[in-house]
Amino acid sequence: MKDLNLLYTFEALWRDHSVSIAAANLGVTQAAVSSSLKRLRHEYGDKLFAQVRRRMEPTPFAVQIAPLLLESLELVRQADSQMAAFDPRDCRKTFTLRMRDIGEVVCLPSILKALSAQAPMARIHTVTGSVDETLNGLSTGRIDLAVGHLPTLQTDIHRTLVFSQYYVCAMRAGHPLAGKKLTLERFIGQQQLLVEPGSSGHHTLERALVEAGGRKNIWVSIPQYLSAPHLLLETDMLWVVPHALGKVLSRYYPLLLRPLPLKLPDFEIGMYWHDRFHRDPQNKWFREIVGSALRESVAA
Repeated sequence: MKDLNLLYTFEALWRDHSVSIAAANLGVTQAAVSSSLKRLRHEYGDKLFAQVRRRMEPTPFAVQIAPLLLESLELVRQADSQMAAFDPRDCRKTFTLRMRDIGEVVCLPSILKALSAQAPMARIHTVTGSVDETLNGLSTGRIDLAVGHLPTLQTDIHRTLVFSQYYVCAMRAGHPLAGKKLTLERFIGQQQLLVEPGSSGHHTLERALVEAGGRKNIWVSIPQYLSAPHLLLETDMLWVVPHALGKVLSRYYPLLLRPLPLKLPDFEIGMYWHDRFHRDPQNKWFREIVGSALRESVAA
């Protein structure tokens, strides 16, 4: 077997008898498990696991080879356990995070605080880029961790969801609608500021505005979040913004946040890393630091 990671898929299916449960326990998508199973079937020339009612049951050939494969996986785990321990106090690495400006505002302060406390000699570098660039960076190790809403980032990628977010409406203090109930009719009739981050998953917003009849009132479209408050202060535009970002910005700008009358689904903020570094002690420690900091940043 050329790819030892396929052993983990075999073990999970053998144990869980379910693609969805195996994916959840491995921390990958169902599509990733299905892809690995397809590669296993091609390599062995056998179906290995077949759907029987609601369970994935092993074929006779899978039963025959299972003891050898599971024993091999145990040897791999024993080798992993011999990896050198990681001491964050001695770490001088510059960790590279893929995140947009919204993540730098909402999440990065808490990450820096945690990193400073546990690894004072470590440093942080942030980058952005397309999904393909992010995937390439994660696979080569140029990016240690991606943070954000990246539902299309899947191939050989592990993901853990950290917190859920929803949208609110931001307007300047003194806006004509500030003292009124923000109905859908009033919302749609107002000029809109639309942030379109092309490489993330925030594309449902524009569709919802168009479907509600607000296409003609999309007055300004920009690719980044942090210029938006400045544009609101001199106009009567409304801005649909993730709640966590709106809450932070309203501390520093005279902005009002109102419940959004437009129906939009909540979205998940997650951490993403490549399977190559899944068991690396340094990467694992960094994921734990960032995950804890992300949850703290939203709770604040």
